[in-house]
Parts: sequence; structure tokens; C-alpha cells
Amino acid sequence: MKKAIFPLLLLLIAITLSACGTAAEENAAETTSLAGEYLSTEHNDAASIRNQLAYGTLLLANTPDAVSTEQATTLVPLWQAVVLLSGDENSAPEELTAVQDQITETLTETQLQSIATMQITNAQLNAFYAENGVVMPTPVPGVTREPGSGNGGKTEEEKAATQEAAAAAGMEPGSGSSAGQAAKTLLFDNVIEYLSGIAE
Repeated sequence: MKKAIFPLLLLLIAITLSACGTAAEENAAETTSLAGEYLSTEHNDAASIRNQLAYGTLLLANTPDAVSTEQATTLVPLWQAVVLLSGDENSAPEELTAVQDQITETLTETQLQSIATMQITNAQLNAFYAENGVVMPTPVPGVTREPGSGNGGKTEEEKAATQEAAAAAGMEPGSGSSAGQAAKTLLFDNVIEYLSGIAE
């Protein structure tokens, strides 16, 4: 009798483990970004997929693959949602991924492929931030510091450069958190401004 029960228990355990594995796969599929089917973070110094989508949209301007008026009308509120969710510490990663998927669905396959071929890097984004008055030192080559992350770990020279950039941008000393948040969403804000101009 015991010999018959043991294989049955093993079978039940195997079925249970299989069900857990399926649930884990389904959860992983839910949090996987649709943009990941087109864009990659495998190339050298690759920017995040969300940043590739944003900066790539700007780079599509004045090309045959530029965003249309209809697309821009749909995309503006979606990027505004990205800004809101990025500034909310309580927002779940899945929420941002869901909005990102909607942005991806609004773009055509050709547009997404064009962005993919750009192979956007963190170094390119650093240059973009610098052009917009945000100094982001990169102590390790190819590693983008997150805008608005404060002065922790900066050298005196880096702090001075940041203060000069803030002054050039018209920001008051000590405007820390609000300026930091503005820097954090600078790229997305630029995309919104660009798309709003098309949608009008």
C-alpha cells in the first residue's frame, strides 16, 4: 500500500510545481514590455527601452518615419501619464509598462524598427541632457546617472559644474527636489512638447 502511495505523492508534487511554473511564466509575460519585442538593451551602453522610445521619437522628426498628427494626439496623454507615474513613488512598475505598451502600439512597426536601428545609448542621452542644461557626470564610462539623484558621490568640481548649469538654466540655488524631478522627466517633457506641436 505504501509503495502505491509514494508514486502518487510524487505525481501530485510534480503537478503542483508545474502549475507554479506556469503561473510564474504568466506573471513574467504580464510585466514584459511590448517594446522589448522591437527594441533591445543588448548593444553597448544601451539606454533603457523607455528612454529609447522617447529619444527615438524625437530623432524621427524630419524623417519619413516622423510621428503623424493622429499618432501625436494619442501619444501626448500617454507620455503625460509616464511623467505622472515616474514622479509617483507609489506607482507600480506594471503601470508604467502598461502605458509604455500603449505607446508602442501607437507607433508603426516601421517607426519602431527605425528606432531600433538607432541603437540609442546612454552617452547620447548624457549629451542631450547637457544640451538642456542638466549636468550628469558619469564616473564609469557608459553609465548614465539618473537625473535628480542628488549630489551624493559628486566631486567638488562636479558639484560646481552642476551649480553653474542650474544657474544658466535660471534655477535658484536650493531648488533641489523640484529641479531634480524636472530633470528626471526632462526627456519625456521634451517628447510631450514636440508631440503637442504636431497635434495642434
